[in-house]
Amino acid sequence: MLRFQLIITLLTVVCLDRTQARSISRSIVIPPFAGCGKPLPQGQARGSYTNVSIASSGFQRSYLVFIPPTYNSFLPTPLILSYHGGVRTALDQLQLDQLTNPEFNTVSMVVYPQGINDTWEGVPEIGFRNDVQFTTDILNELDSLYCINPSRITSTGKSDGAGFCNVLACDPVLSKRIAAFAPVSGAYYVDTTTCSPFTVDIPCSAARSDIPFVTFHGGNDTTIAYLGGVRKTECLPAIPHFIQDWALRDGLGDKNMSTPIAVNTTRYSFGSGFETGLVELYYESNIGHDWPSTKPNADNTVAGHHVANYNATPIILSFFEAHPLSILETLEEIV
Repeated sequence: MLRFQLIITLLTVVCLDRTQARSISRSIVIPPFAGCGKPLPQGQARGSYTNVSIASSGFQRSYLVFIPPTYNSFLPTPLILSYHGGVRTALDQLQLDQLTNPEFNTVSMVVYPQGINDTWEGVPEIGFRNDVQFTTDILNELDSLYCINPSRITSTGKSDGAGFCNVLACDPVLSKRIAAFAPVSGAYYVDTTTCSPFTVDIPCSAARSDIPFVTFHGGNDTTIAYLGGVRKTECLPAIPHFIQDWALRDGLGDKNMSTPIAVNTTRYSFGSGFETGLVELYYESNIGHDWPSTKPNADNTVAGHHVANYNATPIILSFFEAHPLSILETLEEIV
């Protein structure tokens, strides 16, 4: 019955272009899978989080899973993956990003993977680890336990975790499975012999050419400089070059529309028509290596830092809501 439903859905959209298909997919839910209808695992409850152990690539790993207060095991639920920064933990990220705060989110499940030695694949000089496989293992486990909406799996993160979001967005497999990406204060390392931050070639093997991507960065970031440069023997691209590269990769051109959204804060948006804002950068000129928040948090209360003039969290949630996988993209993953 499930496969019959999928075939009928596919036939109704086969003549549509990717923009039309994406628009329609916002109102159509792909039928649920193995985790739907199951009770929550023992010890888990709506509106709270739990630490979960999982084996991956020969290591015992872990993640925190937050069950939204409105979770219904018969209704497909959006899922957000949120990756902590270097020398931070999954719990630190949960407290920082506020994605579990009911003021912002009551509908999405949020998962916080824990990095080995508190860091992620893609960071220089840390040795080999397969965090892409770790993420795949988490997603497969979640699909078997919960009613997850396969068109609304998204990813965010801070600093090294934001850099790993970009690794996922450029992965030839997971870039098809994760709908949209929202890295914050990201460290996007490029292994190259010569570092030219505004022209460095940024390797990427994304499987889609319409990946929604929004990033946030402060002009006073002294950890991951907005204008890039050498760090840990590798090259950090200038953030304007990095986001323009994503716009070009998505076929949006290199021109953007700039809009002031708060004091010292500008949104740079790429794309036009139905693709307006498919790639975006939020830039506040005088904040540091922070998760932007108008309220005190673990980042902006550090000496020399201060609260931002806008909140990144509701922007991220709105971006994720606006950019599910299209029907065709979702069918490619599940049929």
